[in-house]
Amino acid sequence: MQATITHQSATRKSVEIVLPAAEVSEAYGKVIADLAPKVKIPGFRPGKAPKPVLMGRYQKEILQEVATDLVRTHFMEAAKSVGVEPISQPAVEPPVLIEGQEGKLTLHFDVAPEVTLPDYKGLAFTKQKRQIDAAAIEEQLEALRQQAARFVPVEDAAAAFGLIATLDIKIKPQGVKAQSYADQVIELNEERPFDKEILGLKIDESKQFTLTMPAEAGNPQVAGKAVVYEVVLKDLRKREIPELNDDLAKDLGDYEDLAALKASVEKDLEAAADRDAVVRLESAILEKLLEITPFEAPESMVSLQLDDYCNEFARHISRRGVDPKNINWNAYRQTRVEDARKAVRSGYLLQAIGNAEEITVSDEELDAQVKDFMAEHQVQQPLEAFKAELQRHGSLAELQGRARTEKIFAKLSAYSTVTEELLDKEAFEKLVELERRREMGLPAARFDAGGLEGGELEAQEGGEPAAVASEEA
Repeated sequence: MQATITHQSATRKSVEIVLPAAEVSEAYGKVIADLAPKVKIPGFRPGKAPKPVLMGRYQKEILQEVATDLVRTHFMEAAKSVGVEPISQPAVEPPVLIEGQEGKLTLHFDVAPEVTLPDYKGLAFTKQKRQIDAAAIEEQLEALRQQAARFVPVEDAAAAFGLIATLDIKIKPQGVKAQSYADQVIELNEERPFDKEILGLKIDESKQFTLTMPAEAGNPQVAGKAVVYEVVLKDLRKREIPELNDDLAKDLGDYEDLAALKASVEKDLEAAADRDAVVRLESAILEKLLEITPFEAPESMVSLQLDDYCNEFARHISRRGVDPKNINWNAYRQTRVEDARKAVRSGYLLQAIGNAEEITVSDEELDAQVKDFMAEHQVQQPLEAFKAELQRHGSLAELQGRARTEKIFAKLSAYSTVTEELLDKEAFEKLVELERRREMGLPAARFDAGGLEGGELEAQEGGEPAAVASEEA
């Protein structure tokens, strides 16, 4: 075997493999010997058909299997011989494999990028944090008060705005089959035409009425059409919101009085604001490092990241009743390709920094991560048994990678000059809205500083997510 490498780009390589005629003939012999007993050819007993007959009938299949066997045998060996390490399965050009003649295979594949780190020490960043003032505390206390509301039955009353009604509803859109919905709970609102029709009804009373849906209604089956409603009022309740006092504090938890509840709320808000600020700071650090560290993301890894995005989006819309088969997945992938490229580059960059700083995760640190996970998800198993379960599912490496990433960011933050900026509510909400518009719906990246789990030598074909493809299989 002779191998010659061609560098298509920093991460895309090609290897041309030249094989001796004897090996090509041997590969043909093995494939034909394996095929002969499995096929039925008129006039011949199984396994007795002459080689020329088999070649005439199954030439394409035989060539494909010969090429597959030879690629499987020589791909990694050839890549190693020319000094590269593949991270993807090879794309194979039409092979030149004729029995009795010298053969040639041309394979294209990806390798990991070489990341040349810049001087990442001494950079300056601003840590933007929401200021926890009296207004923020009062806002949270009011939210707790609203959550503690009781819904009290209303006796001998008629439906009115502000009350909570439970209804059985039958809907008959024009030209569409009627549908019934039981126990629908709504808070009557004066802005909705439907709610206005409910006014004055008493429990167990019914009413029929017709509404014309606006032309811009989201459901095309009813847009611009008349819809007949039949409703039965089954229950009426009013919302009773407790006073903000010592009694409410005691009802909400182990608090002696309202002052203790306020102190706890302030502490929790401070902790949440700090966690949020740290995440925002880490994002700024990563953005800056990506900007000053130019390197190429392997397209096969970008494709895998896009697969993750597609699968996540498919699950998201399925939970909302949308059939994933109705999505133009090629268009969706195009909208997310830069996000995917950034995610892959982030993983390689963090990995390179972690290696340069010799950052590792000790057994004790990994155990701490697992214990935190167990506490968060209320897992009752013994630690070692749960770790073994995580190991079987490939999740232990993910937790280890997360712990390593946290240590890398802690090191980068320590190297940087960080100035804290406190933002009032208005400034903070503007910042959040700006970030939302810039990175709307960005899911967690597949790659982190723990490595490239699930990426090595995967078959990267792209297309629809597995959740959709499996349904069609």
